[in-house]
Amino acid sequence: MKILFPIIALVGLGLTIIPPAIHLFGNLEIGTTFNLMTAGMVLWVIGATPWLAFKEDELDKSTQDNI
Repeated sequence: MKILFPIIALVGLGLTIIPPAIHLFGNLEIGTTFNLMTAGMVLWVIGATPWLAFKEDELDKSTQDNI
């Protein structure tokens, strides 16, 4: 389950970034672009929230913070 959240988040991020570039340089309709970006936004929120919220804090072992 841990590996699933980053994959979902990155797919959502890709769907948010790639369709506008295709629309700008290629041949993608504006409605399709908006629909893909909306789906990407939803996937990003679903995947990134648990992925980033439950990330374990790493303690820097090179300092005396671990005393």
